[in-house]
Amino acid sequence: MPELYEIVNKYKPEIVWSDGSHAAKDDYWNATHFLAWLYNDSPVKDYVVTNDRWGVNDNCIHGGFVNCGDRFNPKVLHKRKWENVMTLDRYSAGYRRNAKLADYFSVHELLTEVAQTVSCGGNILINVGITKEGTITPVFQNILLKLGGWLEVNGEAIYGSRPWLYQSDNVTKDVWYTSNMVEQDVFVYAIMLSWPRHNNTITLGSTIMTTTTTVVSMLGYNGNFSWRPNSYGGINVTIPAIPINLMPSVDAWVLKISGLKNVSKRN
Repeated sequence: MPELYEIVNKYKPEIVWSDGSHAAKDDYWNATHFLAWLYNDSPVKDYVVTNDRWGVNDNCIHGGFVNCGDRFNPKVLHKRKWENVMTLDRYSAGYRRNAKLADYFSVHELLTEVAQTVSCGGNILINVGITKEGTITPVFQNILLKLGGWLEVNGEAIYGSRPWLYQSDNVTKDVWYTSNMVEQDVFVYAIMLSWPRHNNTITLGSTIMTTTTTVVSMLGYNGNFSWRPNSYGGINVTIPAIPINLMPSVDAWVLKISGLKNVSKRN
């Protein structure tokens, strides 16, 4: 605990993230005393945020946001602010020299976690096990660089976004929604984790209240897509044939929808 007091007083962090809940309650670790000081007398008391890993009796209960264990992903809106804590290695938070390629999450699996988490209002924390020299191995670099490349194109649907009225589509599998305000306009984003199989047409079955100004496009691609209402209350979007050299992404694609009635301008 003395180190935590020193860190807070010296560096004044906005987040104090504990991972000390193993096998004992919060009073055993003196966490309650530290948290009382943190929120009442520390130099960061007015803005600091903490997670829930301060004792086995705190998980998914206390904290400014909850982790509820590793890889917590409810896939629905949660009543608390929450975070998905995941590792790129399926079996370890630390570096393993004997790990096999199959032991790592693929880029598509990682993007699935990102899309599902953000759609449901969560934050995602991605752990990378570094070597004893403090370096990130090429296999991790490759995954992270591909994630970064995807975010360069599609970050508008992720950064600063909010959950929409619906989190996932109720007709088409592997479609997750977010919303965001860009300048004064609110956009809805449909994150497609698989490419449409039927004539390049995707059915969005969640209720999408269109107007005469509704426009559908794809992040990273120039041009608007044609759409028509469907019997589910949503829309069918026809994606034109896109040359491979103009394809904006590989593992997931994002439709951007504007001009809807059922959006909120909260941000």
